[in-house]
Order: sequence, then C-alpha cells, then structure tokens
Amino acid sequence: MREVLQVRPLSGYPDEIGRWLWAMRAVRGKTLWVVEGLDQAALDWEGPDGRENSIGSLLYHIAGVEIGWLYTDILGQKFPPEVERELPFDRWTTEGGMGRVTNASLADHMGRLERIRSIFLDTLSGMTLDDWRRLRSPEGENYDVTPEWAIFHLVEHEAGHTAQISSLKRRARHFFGHDA
Repeated sequence: MREVLQVRPLSGYPDEIGRWLWAMRAVRGKTLWVVEGLDQAALDWEGPDGRENSIGSLLYHIAGVEIGWLYTDILGQKFPPEVERELPFDRWTTEGGMGRVTNASLADHMGRLERIRSIFLDTLSGMTLDDWRRLRSPEGENYDVTPEWAIFHLVEHEAGHTAQISSLKRRARHFFGHDA
C-alpha cells in the first residue's frame, strides 16, 4: 500500500491556520510515538551523571511552553485555574533552567499534553486570519509576536525536544540494559 504524505488542515479553522495546527498535531504524534511504553525509570532518568533533563521533565516542559505561548503571548492573559491545575510542578528553576519533574507517570504526562492541546485548539477556534497575523506585545517581553509565528515556534520547539527525548530513550535503554 502506498503511503500518502499530505498536509490536511484541521477542520473548523481557516485553511492556513488549520495547516499549522495540523503540523502541531503531526509533531505531537511523533512525540507520543517516541515515548510509547516507557517505564518510570526511563521517564525519570537524568542521564548517567544525573545532570540532564529527564524525559518526564521534557514532556512537562513541552506542555508548559505550549500553554505559556497561548496565554502569555497570544492572549496576553494569566493562566486560568484549570491551566494552573495542569502545571503542579515548577516550570523553571530559580536559575532559569527547566523545572525538574519526577514520579509523574507516562499516563499523567500524556493526559496533560492532551488536555493542554485541547485548551489550545478550543481557544484558537474562531480566530480569523487578520487576528492570526495581528502583532501582540506580551507584557514584560522585548518582542512583538503573531499567533502565526508562535505556532511555528511551537512546532519547532516540540520537534527539537522530541529528538532529545529519542536520544535519552536510546541511552536509557543502554544504561538500564533493557527496553525502557
């Protein structure tokens, strides 16, 4: 059977917006495929010297950055209570590094990613192309940004971390001497 490689815009959005949201969905599918079946030891492993970000920390970071761009940069709002509940761990260290997340199950991470994405997509429903390209000036930041660019960045961001997760997974398998 011949594989069809084609961008199909998410329905319910203008085609251009739907194409970028499709890209977000495609990269998320890769992320979920890479982490499928990981055990807790692999999720929490911080490299052989204990100084790397764990897969669990990276999954949490992906969710936190996604919702952060939505609320802080696109909407210019603080997180509502339902979003705050999704992010019970510190997102950043006091030094500005990624927060450390351990003892959260794969199901917890996957559920968080799914719920955050649902909030993201629901919030963007009804966005017009004019609003998609309208610059925003996030409070406390020294840049202006459009939702269009933010979505591009989120695709790039998650793809990069998915490659990092894949590397950690491969090294964890070697470290633990079995399928992680």
